[in-house]
Amino acid sequence: MSDSNLVMDRRSCFRFKTSFSPCTILQLARYDLEELSKQVSTAVNRAPNFFIGSPVILDLEEVRTLGVLDFNRIKQILIANNLVPVGVRGGDVEQHAAAVDAGFPVVTIGKAKQSDEPIKKSVQVSQTKLVTTPIRSGMQVYAKDADLIVIAPVSPGAELLADGNIHVYGPLRGRALAGVQGNTQARIFCRTLEAELVAIAGYYLVKEDMQNLPSHDSMVQVYLENEQVRIAAM
Repeated sequence: MSDSNLVMDRRSCFRFKTSFSPCTILQLARYDLEELSKQVSTAVNRAPNFFIGSPVILDLEEVRTLGVLDFNRIKQILIANNLVPVGVRGGDVEQHAAAVDAGFPVVTIGKAKQSDEPIKKSVQVSQTKLVTTPIRSGMQVYAKDADLIVIAPVSPGAELLADGNIHVYGPLRGRALAGVQGNTQARIFCRTLEAELVAIAGYYLVKEDMQNLPSHDSMVQVYLENEQVRIAAM
C-alpha cells in the first residue's frame, strides 16, 4: 500500500452556519387532542405557505399542571399537518421526561415569558435597519434588536421580521412579523396592505382574515390588543 493511501483527509466533514429562521410556537391552552388535530389542520390550511415545513416548539406553560401528556400523539398531529416538531418549552420535570422519550428535546428557544415586565426589559430596540431596494419572493430580512424600515416594494413570498416595529412605505405583499422575540408592543405600519400574513409577537392574521376586514385608503397600523391582532387607519 502506498504512503498516499495512508494519508488521512483532514478536511472538516461539517461546518456550522448561523441563520435566522424563527420557530413557530404552538402554545397548548387546553388538552384535547381530538380538537387539537382539527384546529391545527384548519390553521395550516388557511396559511399553507407560512406553516408547511415550519419548525414547531410546543409550549407547555398553560398545561403544566395536567401531568404527563401523550407527546407521541401530539407529534403525529404535527407531522400529519406537515409541521416539524423540534422541541418543548415550559411544563414540569415529568412532562419534560415524557417529551424527551417521545423525541421532543427541551429547548430554550423563544423562552416563555413569566410576566409582561421581563419581556419589556429583554427586548431593547435601540437602532433601525433601513432597506431601500425591493424585497423579492424568497428573500428574508430580519432586524435584530431593531425596527425595520423598508422604502421599497415587498413581493409575495418575501418575509420581513423585526424584534421591534416594521415600517413599509411601498406595497406590502409578502409576510411581516414584528416583535418576533415576544415584544407585544411592536407594530407594523404600511401604506398599502396586501400582505399574505401579518404577525405581532406570534399572534397573526392571514390574507383571508384581512380580506374580511374593512379596507383603508390611508396608511394603516397593525397592533396587538387583548391577544388579538388589530388593523386600523392612521
